[in-house]
Amino acid sequence: MKKALLIVFLLGILAACAPAVTPTPTETILPTIVISSTPVPSSTLIPVTETPSPVPTDPIFPMITPDPIQVERWKEYQTALAESMLSSIPSETVLCEWEVLGHLDQDLYVWVVCGRLGGGRWASRPIVIHLETNGDIKNVEVVPGIGSEYISNIHKMFPASVQEMILDDQISSTIYRRLSDHLNWRLAHPEEPPLNVLSATSIP
Repeated sequence: MKKALLIVFLLGILAACAPAVTPTPTETILPTIVISSTPVPSSTLIPVTETPSPVPTDPIFPMITPDPIQVERWKEYQTALAESMLSSIPSETVLCEWEVLGHLDQDLYVWVVCGRLGGGRWASRPIVIHLETNGDIKNVEVVPGIGSEYISNIHKMFPASVQEMILDDQISSTIYRRLSDHLNWRLAHPEEPPLNVLSATSIP
């Protein structure tokens, strides 16, 4: 009995002297946030590609080929338009560009831009050319007025389809730009014909 108690006592001493085994805790790795004042190199930036907006195009509207008489008589037309648009200046010193917007019976509805050789005077208006039955110019009627009076006269003088073209800012500005660009070129080359004649002669 004493021997058994001695063995139990010795085992207890050995257990107390043995090193304790502590389980290793599971480590949790937290992200490290580094705040730096150093700018990020451009090579690390992700480029953002923007799709460019489409280039606006000129509005599409019906183009009317000038009457063959206009092609043959363009200087006569130019003189009549110059006398109507810039009446205070000798017509031989004025060049004009015009675009036919429509026609009805003996009336031609056109947009006109005229300029003086050497500069100094410029005029742009929609007008009505009244023709004789043989194609001669009877008279030219320029739209009078400004503001509401101008708009009122547009309604009186032109058919609905032509009114829409004249009163549409985008269409009218496109016509004006096209005519004025060619007129500027012609002022340096006065013997060249107007743009609508060149356009008409290029059509087969």
